[in-house]
Amino acid sequence: HDKSDEKWLHSSAVKLQMRRMDPSFNEKAIGFSTFSEFVKSRHNIAELDDSKQVHMVRLRHGEDR
Repeated sequence: HDKSDEKWLHSSAVKLQMRRMDPSFNEKAIGFSTFSEFVKSRHNIAELDDSKQVHMVRLRHGEDR
């Protein structure tokens, strides 16, 4: 991750990539009703913008953690 990169990604694309990396990933199996709730629980490493219909995610910078 490039620290100067502030690119927002669709949360669905992030979830899809996570499933590619680990096909067993399932937010419901670890106690979250939605992927957005899972991302919110990781607020120290990821930021979620759920203010619109399409939710967006980006990694936090090291100094923001």
